[in-house]
Amino acid sequence: MNPHIRPAKKEELPDLLALEKLCFKEETFHRKQLGYLLLKAKSLVLVASAEDNIIGSMIVLFRENILQARIYSLNVHPAYRRMGIGSLLMDTTFEFLKERGFRKITLEAGVNNTAARNLYESKGFSVDKTLRSYYKNGDDALHLTKNL
Repeated sequence: MNPHIRPAKKEELPDLLALEKLCFKEETFHRKQLGYLLLKAKSLVLVASAEDNIIGSMIVLFRENILQARIYSLNVHPAYRRMGIGSLLMDTTFEFLKERGFRKITLEAGVNNTAARNLYESKGFSVDKTLRSYYKNGDDALHLTKNL
């Protein structure tokens, strides 16, 4: 399998929503929110596709005035995890941001999400603070940053 990373298309909104719900059961977007991020927001929405199926996605928000970006969502279908797809999505995002002069990228990860934290740390992110009761279920999150 050789996944292809590309910008999401508006007609893929239902597939993106389904992947989001599969990966984040409690903390998911509504159709209107994801549609806005895909079509109107200052954002980048990438998908990883294989054999015409979306197997991963990444949403990055831009704060152009301070040349900073935020990874808002990173999803990889459970059947395709640990195959480097999340890493590929992140590397593509870093290239995109560097080409446009962005200097920093941030994200949040659940304190108990060891797999995600390991990926982020392997990509050069470091924890700069803990966000108490960040998620709807009351779990804490870590705020991570990386200079580009």
